[in-house]
Amino acid sequence: MKNVIIRNLVFTNAADDSVNVQMFSHHVWIDHNVFEDKESADETLPRLFGVIFQVHDGLLDITNASDLVTVSWNRFRRHDKTMLIGSSDGATADRGKLRVTLHHNLFDKLGQRAPRVRFGQVHVFNNYYKVQDPPSYVYSWGVGIESQIFAENNFFRTDDTITPDQLIERLNGIAIQASGTLVNGTPGHDFVDVVGAWNAVNDPDLTPTVAWVPTLFTEVETTRDVPSSVQNDAGVFAGSGGPTP
Repeated sequence: MKNVIIRNLVFTNAADDSVNVQMFSHHVWIDHNVFEDKESADETLPRLFGVIFQVHDGLLDITNASDLVTVSWNRFRRHDKTMLIGSSDGATADRGKLRVTLHHNLFDKLGQRAPRVRFGQVHVFNNYYKVQDPPSYVYSWGVGIESQIFAENNFFRTDDTITPDQLIERLNGIAIQASGTLVNGTPGHDFVDVVGAWNAVNDPDLTPTVAWVPTLFTEVETTRDVPSSVQNDAGVFAGSGGPTP
């Protein structure tokens, strides 16, 4: 598909991916939606042999050489494996594709993959991460094979049990560039070097720079303004005087 807008919809309790952008899709805009689990939230599901018996997969996956996708002003809530960009380590057709922008999204009570990237050039800016269930939290930014995440001015609200190094997971990737990150609970609320924090407790180090600079955006908001902007304006019909589920 091409030149598609997915907007002002609520996706709840999907038994598979809620939205899957794939097969060379391009110029896709996913804006002002809500993606969430309710009856199928992980804490409501049974455990078999000590493992949660999940009935769902990703909320939003972008795979199979898709390109030029924007994900903006959405609410992602109460889910584990949230967003996969790039389907597998062997999907080399994704090279040069998977150019994705994520901005002004709320990632609330999620486990992982916000996003988890392979091959793509992904601009992650002005998103608001609320880590409200630390025992179920795994990571937010997954650094997969040949991925190049450029993260700037994102805000994480959590507590002292989550340390900045936990925001990243290395998954066969080597580089991520992150700046302007604020993490609630850190001394002085100064910008946090999350890549440096990861490198301090892991080996080998991640490279703190990537080989590209985003150009397909208009303005990056100051990090301190992100929580109020996202909380007020992300979601269905938000920012236009309508309800926000």
